[in-house]
Amino acid sequence: MANTQLLRIVFAAIGSFVLFAALIFMPFAPAPVAIIGLSFGVAQAIMVSALVIIMTAIILSPPLAIVFAITFLVPTVVLVRQALLSRQAENGDYIFFPLQRLILLTLGMTGIGTILLFLITGGADGLPVSFANAIQQSPEVRSALAQVYGISNDEEMLWIANVMLVSGFASWPLLLLGNMQIAQALLARMKRNLRPKENYDFLQLPRGLVVPLAISLAGAALLPGWLATLSAALAAMILAAYFLLGLAIIHAISRHWNGRGFLLAALYFLIFVMAWVIIPVSLMGLLDTRFDFRKLNQRPDKPSNVEGDEE
Repeated sequence: MANTQLLRIVFAAIGSFVLFAALIFMPFAPAPVAIIGLSFGVAQAIMVSALVIIMTAIILSPPLAIVFAITFLVPTVVLVRQALLSRQAENGDYIFFPLQRLILLTLGMTGIGTILLFLITGGADGLPVSFANAIQQSPEVRSALAQVYGISNDEEMLWIANVMLVSGFASWPLLLLGNMQIAQALLARMKRNLRPKENYDFLQLPRGLVVPLAISLAGAALLPGWLATLSAALAAMILAAYFLLGLAIIHAISRHWNGRGFLLAALYFLIFVMAWVIIPVSLMGLLDTRFDFRKLNQRPDKPSNVEGDEE
């Protein structure tokens, strides 16, 4: 292995560890692993992940290293491997693993992880109650929540614990896919990407994804206790995929708008400061299978070419 590549692996591992340890930058901790993997290969991504796990176990603690590996590092390595899978077509071009399947794979991994986490860590009372009790035992967190949300009793604390759990699990697939996108965008700009640049204008999700969404929403409404929270978390994770589809639709239909850059910047700013904006964007993605919003961008003299992911 070339010395320069080894140095990049080491620096990427250090960067990933620093981002994880900094807490506020923890959501971006998988990005260095994805950058190395999408520019050199899955073996190099595994090396980076192994170094990060060792550093985290030695400097912080072995339990944190396990959490980091399960939540971010292993899923990122799996996504890198799948993203680089390709086959050669008859015309000589290479067809890579479709973006749609990468999104579904991410939902599958995080969904299974969520179910296992609820089953393993919740105890007799369930994860929401355990989490609420942990918040109660932390004076700083309890005081901050009381000041911001006016929480004054155990029922309100359990409610905020449920909201935090559902929001956290919903952000899990978004963080994994977001870091992959950050890595791919940077590498494409530097022309070091092994996977071709994606065209998100044609991104679609299977219609059958509505079925698990409906089942999860029904479970959230009808099941008792922590089972309702688990169902709500799974529903929120599926809606996260529709949120990504909604963003792709907005980018596609706004391609010929005047002031498009300003409008998109305003949208992302609103998403950042007002989380409820995510809901209409997700609904747009959900309803696209019925209404095909991208037809709004068609020109009379140009036929539609929306057939699926461009690879």
